[in-house]
Amino acid sequence: MSAAIGTIMVIVASFFAYSQIREARHARHVSLLLSFQEKYHAPAARRFRYRLLSGEFGPPEQFDAARLDADDFHSFWQLHDQLEMLGVLVDRRLLDFDLVLACFHRSPPQVWAAIEPYIRTRRGLSSPLEGQNFEKLVRRYREAPALRTQYWDRSNVL
Repeated sequence: MSAAIGTIMVIVASFFAYSQIREARHARHVSLLLSFQEKYHAPAARRFRYRLLSGEFGPPEQFDAARLDADDFHSFWQLHDQLEMLGVLVDRRLLDFDLVLACFHRSPPQVWAAIEPYIRTRRGLSSPLEGQNFEKLVRRYREAPALRTQYWDRSNVL
């Protein structure tokens, strides 16, 4: 009888521990996402993204960060690094992709389309790792069943 009670206690404790671990994981995902969102949606960051996506710096095949003024250069690399970090967090399963997709369903693929030629050139000149996690993240977007053809047909709409 005591062995059965002990077994039940272990099962209940294991279930409780699993629930706590799962809740801690969810809390970590939300905390990471809120921290990212606060910086990503800051007014200056939004203004720079709008300028980039509207073509103010030229079409994707002509974009060159080296031609930007100091503030825009900083804003560009901050944007790139944020999306690279988002890609790392998703790739390492520290942040759930579906959560990222729900909160940032348009911006990452749009930014990638605007800078892809530049990043590919940088890979040949600077580091072969440049933007790889960001590109993986965008690939996940392309493979996401939630994003049908209509989404990609409208991806250039600001």
